[in-house]
Amino acid sequence: MRFFTIAALALLLQGTVLAQGSAPGRVEYVRFLQAAETRKLLGLGGNRLYVVRKNGQVDVLDAGPSGQVLLSLQARDAEGRALLGQPEAVAVSEDTVYVVDSAESRVVMYGLDGKYKGRFGGRGSEGGLSSPQGIAFAGGIVYVADTGNSRIQMYGDNGVFLSTLPIDSAPANKGLEDRKVPYKLEKPAAVVVDPQGRIYVLDAAGGLFSDRSQVKVYAQDGSHLRLLPKNGKPVALQMAHDGVFVADAEGYAIQKYDAEGRMVSYFGSRGDGRAQFQSLSGLALVGADVYVGDQARGLVHHFRAGAAPAAQLTPRQTAVPYVRWQQSLKVAAGRMAWDGKDTLVAVARDKPALLRLKDGAAQEMPLKDLSPTALAFDKGGALWVLERNRGRLHKLDAAGNPALTVGSSGSRNGQLDEPGDFVIASDGSLYVADSGNGRIQGFSADGVFFKLINKGTSEALRRPVALAIDAQDQLYVLDTGRNAITVYSPAGEPLREFGNDPARETEKLSRPVALLAMQEELFVLDSDRVRVYSFEGSLLRSFAAPGSENGELSEADALAARDASSFYIAERGGPRLQLFSTQYKPRAPQQLAAQPAVHAVELRWAASPLAYVSQYHVYRAASAAGPFVRIGSSPGAQYTDAQLRPEETFHYRVAAATASGQEGLAGAAVSGAALKYTPPPLQEIKAEATTARVRLSWKALDAKLVTGYVVYQKEGEKFSKLAETTTPEFQRDNLNPGTAYTFWLAARSVDGVESEKQAVSASTQADNRAPLEIDATHLHNVFSNSYKLYEKDGVGTIKLSNNTRSTMNDIKVSFVLNNFMDFPTEQRIAELAPGASREVVLKAVFNNNILTLTEDTPVQAKLEASYFENGQPRVYSQIKTINIYDKHRMGWDERGRYAAFVTPKDPLLINFSRAVASEFGANKEPTQLAAALFNTLGALGVTYVQDPINPYQVTSNKVDYVDYIQYPRETIQRRSGDCDDLVALYSAALESLGIPTRVLLVPGHMLMMLATGVEAPSDGYTMDNMYVAHEGMLWIPVEATLVGKSFIKAWETGAATYYREKGKDGFAIFDVHEAWEKFKPAGLPDDPWRAPVVTREVIERNFPGDLLSVLKISSQTMTRRYLQAIQQNPADMDAHLQTGIILARQGDRAEARKYFRKVVDGQPRNAAALNNLGNLHMLDSQYAEAQKFYADAAKADPRDAEILVNLALAYKAVKNVDKAKAAFAQAQKVDPAMAGKYKALGLELMNALSSTPKAKPAPAAPREKK
Repeated sequence: MRFFTIAALALLLQGTVLAQGSAPGRVEYVRFLQAAETRKLLGLGGNRLYVVRKNGQVDVLDAGPSGQVLLSLQARDAEGRALLGQPEAVAVSEDTVYVVDSAESRVVMYGLDGKYKGRFGGRGSEGGLSSPQGIAFAGGIVYVADTGNSRIQMYGDNGVFLSTLPIDSAPANKGLEDRKVPYKLEKPAAVVVDPQGRIYVLDAAGGLFSDRSQVKVYAQDGSHLRLLPKNGKPVALQMAHDGVFVADAEGYAIQKYDAEGRMVSYFGSRGDGRAQFQSLSGLALVGADVYVGDQARGLVHHFRAGAAPAAQLTPRQTAVPYVRWQQSLKVAAGRMAWDGKDTLVAVARDKPALLRLKDGAAQEMPLKDLSPTALAFDKGGALWVLERNRGRLHKLDAAGNPALTVGSSGSRNGQLDEPGDFVIASDGSLYVADSGNGRIQGFSADGVFFKLINKGTSEALRRPVALAIDAQDQLYVLDTGRNAITVYSPAGEPLREFGNDPARETEKLSRPVALLAMQEELFVLDSDRVRVYSFEGSLLRSFAAPGSENGELSEADALAARDASSFYIAERGGPRLQLFSTQYKPRAPQQLAAQPAVHAVELRWAASPLAYVSQYHVYRAASAAGPFVRIGSSPGAQYTDAQLRPEETFHYRVAAATASGQEGLAGAAVSGAALKYTPPPLQEIKAEATTARVRLSWKALDAKLVTGYVVYQKEGEKFSKLAETTTPEFQRDNLNPGTAYTFWLAARSVDGVESEKQAVSASTQADNRAPLEIDATHLHNVFSNSYKLYEKDGVGTIKLSNNTRSTMNDIKVSFVLNNFMDFPTEQRIAELAPGASREVVLKAVFNNNILTLTEDTPVQAKLEASYFENGQPRVYSQIKTINIYDKHRMGWDERGRYAAFVTPKDPLLINFSRAVASEFGANKEPTQLAAALFNTLGALGVTYVQDPINPYQVTSNKVDYVDYIQYPRETIQRRSGDCDDLVALYSAALESLGIPTRVLLVPGHMLMMLATGVEAPSDGYTMDNMYVAHEGMLWIPVEATLVGKSFIKAWETGAATYYREKGKDGFAIFDVHEAWEKFKPAGLPDDPWRAPVVTREVIERNFPGDLLSVLKISSQTMTRRYLQAIQQNPADMDAHLQTGIILARQGDRAEARKYFRKVVDGQPRNAAALNNLGNLHMLDSQYAEAQKFYADAAKADPRDAEILVNLALAYKAVKNVDKAKAAFAQAQKVDPAMAGKYKALGLELMNALSSTPKAKPAPAAPREKK
C-alpha cells in the first residue's frame, strides 16, 4: 500500500477552494474488492458492505481482507411475495438493516442475519413514501429521503411514523425564498445526520447529475442552516464523526466538508488505474475507512482517509424522542385502564362487558345490568365504571357488582347527561365529563357532589368528551364543541387553552377523541395521529399515521397508560389494540455541582422528577473544550469520581437516561479538582518503657492513604527527624535509665502531606537488674524413665540478657542437679550485644542414682553464668527447684512417652513369651501365637482393674497431668492393670516374639492391634470388618481389657471399637516403633521372678474351642486367594497344593491332607504333593506311610535330593539305618551339596553304622515341597 495526494484534482474541480489553512488530505488506497454485476453500493454497517446486484439481489460482503459474500438478504416473504423491487440505500442500527426501496416506495427491515423483520412506508398516506432513494439512522430515528414527495420522513426504529421534517413551516425559513435561497427540497436523493443532529440532504433538483444538485443542511426543527459549496455534481454522501463526504460525479472525486461547510480534503480521479473511478455508484464509510462503488469497473474501492480519532462514549449532542411499536392484539376494546400491576381492563365494543388482558390473552368479565363506556382504577385498586346511557358512575367490588353508585340521569347538579369520560384525582375525588350538559362535575370519593366546572378561559364549555389528570391534579378537558383543550387548576380554575388558536395553525386540532397525561406531556388522539403537547400547551411532536400496518392507526379512539413510558391505543377499524412506548431522551440534569474530596470529586445534581429516568451517565474531560468521555453511571443524583490525582482539574457533565438506555442531552459542565490527603492526628498513642528502651505504638491509619509514620525529636524550637516507619510502632534502644524522653509523631500521606505532630513522653525505668540477667522460667520436670533423652533435648531453656551498654564475650553457662549429675554441663556464648538476649538449652547427663528413685523427688538445680570483664571474673547464679518423677510417671502432653513402658526386651517378659510359644509347638503363625498369649494371661488370672484414683479415661484427656503407668512385668506380677497397663503388657509380649503391634487411641480408652503378616487384599477384604487393613497388611484389633475372656471375644470387641471410632475426633493409631527412636524402652533391674507355666491343656479347658476358632479364621484368611482360584478353576492343582501347605503350617493336618490327596488324585506323579503327604505322616509318627510317600515322590522326581533326605529321615525314625544311609548317599550323589547342608545327619548315620548300641533317633523335621 502507498500514500498519495491527488493534486491533479485542482484541474478538475475548477473553482474549488479548500478551507483556509487546509491542504489536500493524506489518503491511503488500501485495496479494491471485486463486485461484478453490482449495480450500486448501498451502505455499510458492522464491517459489512451491502451491495445490490443488477438482478435486484442484495448481498452482504465482508469489508475486511477477504471481501467474500457473507449472506444475502431474504428476497421473498412467507407467502412468496417479493420483498424488494429497486433497493437504493441501506442504513444499519445495532440490530436492524433498513433497506429503502424506490420501486415499492417503502423501507424493508431485516435482522443482521438477513432475515425479514417487517416494513413500513408505502404510498398514499401522511406517513407514506413515494420513490424514496435515501435513508439514514441516527439516535433511534430512521430518516428517509422521500424523493417523490420532495420531503424527509422520520420514523421510529421499528417504523412508527413520527413526522415530516417541517421545512416549509419552520419560522427560521421565512424570507429565504425572497432572498433566492434554495432552501426547499425538490428531489431529495440522500440523507445523513451528523453527531449534532444536523440533517444533510442531497437534493438532486433537475436530476441526479444535474447542475442544480446540491447538498442542503437543516436543523431538527426544519430550519435551513446552509448549503454546501457547489463543487461539481454531488451524487452520494455519507457522514463521518468529523465531517461529511460527498461523491462528485463531475470530477470523479470524493470531497470532505467540515461542520461549517468548508471543504477540507478530496481524493480520486477518473481512469482505469489504481484509485481511479469509471463511475461513482455508492458511498459508504466507517471511521477513517471510505468505500466507493464503481459499477463500470465492477469494483468497490477501499480508501483510508486521515481523520481525528472519535472519542468513545461521548455525550449526545442531540436528543429527539421517538415512539416504538411493541405489540398488536386482535381485541375489540374501547376505553381502557391499567391496574398498576399486570392487567389491562377494557370496555368491550360489541357487548356490555369488560375484558381483562394479561400476558397477551383476553378474558371476558360479564356484568349484570351494566353497560360501561369508560373505566378507571382508584389508588386502592378499586375499579370504577361509567355508564353513558344511564348517566351513572359505579364502584365495583371484587365480584364486579356495584358497591357504590354516583349520579343519575338529568341536568341538575349531581345528575349526568350522556357523560363521556371521568378521572380520579390523587385524593380520590371523581371528575366526570358531563357531555350532554356541557360541564364537568366533581364528586367526593364517597359520591357527594361538590364542584361544577362549566367555563373555559374565555367562553363556556360546549361538549367536554374526554378528560385527563396529571400528577399535580391539574385537569385537562377536551371540548369537541370548540376543538380545544382547557387546563384547570386543582381548585377548578381555568388556566389556559390550546388546540384551536388560529395563530398557531400547525398546532390546531382536527378531530380529537381522547386524552392521556403522562409524565410532563399530554397525548391527544386526533384523526389517527397522536399529538404530544407540553402541559403548557406547546406542541412537542406527533407520531403515527392512518393505516393497518403495525404502528399505524385505523379509527383509533382510546388511550391508556401502562407505565411511565408505554401506552395502549385502541382502534375501531380492525379492531385491534396496540402497545407503544416512547423512547424518551430525558432533559439535561440541572444544578450540577462538584465538591472536592480526598483523591476524588463528588458530584451532585437535582434528581429528575420523571419516572422513566432510571440512571445518570457521568462524563469527564481534561479540558473545558472536551472531549467528554463517559466514566460511569449512577442510579441516584450523585456520583464520586475516585482515585484522582490531587489538584488536577477535571470538567464534568451529566446526562439522564432511561431504563432502556436512551440518553438525553448532557447538562452544563462544572469543574473540580481532588484534594490531597491530610492524615488526622494519630490516636491511641501508647508508650512502654524499660530501663534502656522506649516502645511507642498507635492506632494505624488506612494503608491505602498513608505511606508511613515519622518520629521527631525537638531541640529548642526545631524538629529533627529521628526515624520513619511503615508500621504503627517505634522502638528506641540504648537509652539512659531513669530518664524522661519526649517524641513527636506524625503520619505521612501518599501525597506527602504530614498530619499534625503529636507529642508523647515516657521515662525509662531505673535499672535495678543484674548486668547479666538469668531468666529460668522455662525449666521442665524430669521423667526418670526417659532420662537419656535429656542429654540431647535438655530439661528446658534459660534466657540470658545483657543489661549493660557493653558487649559481653565468652559467657560460660553451667547447669547441675545435685546428687543426680556427676558433673555440670557447660555451654558457651561467644558474644552477647548490649540489650540483647539469648536462649540456652540446658542439657543434662544423669548418673545411675536417677534409677533408684521410688517416688517423685524435688531437686535443686544450680544455674551459673560467668564471663570476664577487664580481666575480672563476673559470676551470676540462680537456684531453681525441679521435680524428678519416678519411673512409673508419664505425661500425656507427649504420647510418645508411653512407648518407654512397652518393654519387649525385658528378660522376665521374654521368658514368659517364649514359654508360651514352646508350649504350643513349632507353629509360629502370629494369630495363633497371639491367641495363645492372650489366653495364657487370662489363665494366669490377669484382669482389668480401673485405676481408682487416676483412670485412663480421665487422665488421657489432661495433657498437663502426670499419670502413673505400670511396666509389663509389674502388671503380670500383680495380675491386674488399667487399659494402658494391659495394652503395654500384651504389646510387649507380642513384640518379644517378633509380632508388630500398634496402639489404638480412642476418646477415653486404649486398645491395640497386632500384625498377622498377611498382605491386605487389593479388593478391600476384611472378613466383615474383623480385620483392619493398615500399611498394606491385615491387622487384628484386640480389646486388652477383656483378658480372662476368650481371644475371639477380645478380637470381635476390638474390631467393633475400631470401626465405630475410626475417623472421629480423638481416634489415632500410635506406632511404638517410631516412638522408640526417641523414648527408648526402660531398662529394668534383674528380677528372679518367673511366671508360672500354663499348659496347653489348661488353655483348652479354660477357653474351649477358642484356639480352634482362631485356627479356622486364620486359615480361611491365609488360604482365601487360593480357594478363590480353586472356585474359578477346580483343576488348579497348584492352588490345591498351596492351600494344603498353608493348612499344614497352621497345624490343621486333616484339612491339609485333603488338598494334597486332591492333587495326587489328579496328578499321581506330583512329587511335591507326595512329599508333603509324607511330611504329614511323619508329623503324626506314621513312619511306614511316610516312607511310602517319600519313595513315590523320589520316583516321581529322582533329581530332587531333598526328597531323598526326607526318606532317609523316615528310615532313621524306625532305626532302619541301612536304608537311611542308602537314601542319604543317593541324595549326596544327586546333589553333593547335601553332605554339607545336612552334615549332622550324615555323621549320625555313619556313627550309627559303625557302633552299638544305636541311640533312638530324635524326631526330625521333614522338608516340605512347594
